[in-house]
Amino acid sequence: MSTTFQSISPATAVFNGDGTLYSPRFEDVYASSAGALAQARHVFLNGNGLPERWRSCERFTIVETGFGAGLNFLSAWKALREDTAAVARLHFVSVEKHPFDRADLERIHAMHPDLQELAGQLHMRYPPLLPGFHRLHFDNHRVTLTLLFGDAAAMLSELRARADAFFLDGFAPAKNPQMWGGEIFAELARLANPNATIATYTVAGEVRHGLATAGFAVEKRAGFAHKREMLCGRYSRPVMEIPQQSERTAIVVGAGLAGTSCAHRLAARGWSVQLMERHHAPAQEASGIPAGLVRPVFSLDWNTHSRFTAAAFFYAIRHQASLNEAGAGTVRDQGGVLQLARDAIQFDKQQRIVERFALPAELVRIVQAREASERAGAAVGGPGYWFPQAVWADPASMCRSNLAHSAVPVIVRYGREVAALRRVEGRWEVLDGAAEVLASASLVVLANAHAASRLSQASRLPLRSVRGQVSLMRQRPDRDLRIAVCSEGYVTPAVGGLHCIGSSFNEDVLEPALRTEDHVANLRRLDAMLPGFGDGVTPETLGGRVAFRAMAIDRLPVLGSLADYDGSGINEPALFACLALGSRGMTWAPLAAEIVASAITGDPLPVEASLLKALAPSRFVRRGRILREN
Repeated sequence: MSTTFQSISPATAVFNGDGTLYSPRFEDVYASSAGALAQARHVFLNGNGLPERWRSCERFTIVETGFGAGLNFLSAWKALREDTAAVARLHFVSVEKHPFDRADLERIHAMHPDLQELAGQLHMRYPPLLPGFHRLHFDNHRVTLTLLFGDAAAMLSELRARADAFFLDGFAPAKNPQMWGGEIFAELARLANPNATIATYTVAGEVRHGLATAGFAVEKRAGFAHKREMLCGRYSRPVMEIPQQSERTAIVVGAGLAGTSCAHRLAARGWSVQLMERHHAPAQEASGIPAGLVRPVFSLDWNTHSRFTAAAFFYAIRHQASLNEAGAGTVRDQGGVLQLARDAIQFDKQQRIVERFALPAELVRIVQAREASERAGAAVGGPGYWFPQAVWADPASMCRSNLAHSAVPVIVRYGREVAALRRVEGRWEVLDGAAEVLASASLVVLANAHAASRLSQASRLPLRSVRGQVSLMRQRPDRDLRIAVCSEGYVTPAVGGLHCIGSSFNEDVLEPALRTEDHVANLRRLDAMLPGFGDGVTPETLGGRVAFRAMAIDRLPVLGSLADYDGSGINEPALFACLALGSRGMTWAPLAAEIVASAITGDPLPVEASLLKALAPSRFVRRGRILREN
């Protein structure tokens, strides 16, 4: 599956003589000259009955058309902070076709000293200007901002959320009619919760008519400053209400990257989580390799794998930054990662990808062999990509950090192997091999890789086990490595005096012991990346580790509800999967877990609906039959 990539054309910060932010593209101002923050409070907060309305909610969701400089978001966040009666978690979803870059946002926000602390946090987490969904968390996950970069109608059609309030803040209808058309209003109606409210500064007749046609009962109210009137409304058509979860307890099976990430994301939402792990510590299987890479992947057709991996990379980097801010102590390196081209054909492809998608330099740069060698601190095999934000890290430390810094403590039960699941009176019980109940909860998440296939409820998922072996080579005083380098394999700087070289990929090998032929193959990959770096090293002198990774037949993760995933008509309520992370668990796990947790709790989903469909367990069903590997 692929989608058309629409490069982002950013806005430019231009100011009128009175200091009002102005758009030359649309020949209109972003907010009233009487004050953007005062306008945000009067039109969008007061116009939607805020902050009073969120005081009775555990979660409040705002959907905005037109992020602009983010002042409405910052105003809503500030109001939530200052409202001592508020208990809500705030989800703010905003679409923007022409976002400002970080530097321009900093210039704009410098004019609003009351917002400096919040704006600084936004700047730290602000994503590169690539199309799609970008999820950011603030205030210990109490506030979540999901930015949708791209055409408003297209992005809103990809959004799966239920909104309590809408901020309509596009440029004036006469200047930007696409933001005020029937297609937009129909999407807002689809997203509306019962009695969702709406507010906008414009009272244009076509806007009133379009909103009324979509089901919003609208009325004029006193406008802001020199503008006599503004428009407010409420969705008036019947909406199926989503039942509230009376019990928020979950069992997560597996304490690797997938399981600890799911536990962390559910705990961030206040859920009580029990984590079941058959070993006596986390990250004892595929997540226990000494080091791996967190990096994006790009393709010329911008396929599903590239789309998800790019989104997951940005989310993973922000997730790790938040853990580090909390003092997590994850073993990681911040020097970037080099991805060397294996030959001239691939290097040409790398260059075309950067040019075609106008990938920003903060994300990726083409480097020739000389610069690549200087960055690596060792001679490299050729040119390639440099990812400044990519990292190598110890996945086990990531798992421990997820558990140690959960908002609600996660109960971890080690040495508990889940052999079966049983549904009893609306709850799940997990059983051991002797059919003894280990724990019970309202919901279960399977995050135990290929072991999930041993459970009857997931036995028909087309998962396969892939053997990977990394080699550990002693660091030598005359040969250092500053950053991680990858190509057909990868090598990291030394940790504890050992370089990690990986990794083999064997689909039909079940041998758990180290194999000499895989050490030989890893050394061959090392020499292709860093010629001469491993000279004099023999396979017999290498240590290593073997892990078996779970993969789906299409090499994408399996994320979401397992209800009738195989077309059998057997409904398994409150059973979810976070499986098949393969060799990209470090990059994929945080966003994969956020997808699963959002689906469980009814939060806005963090990626496009087309991606959700491509990752869902139900994708294996075609014409009532499950696809399985031949």
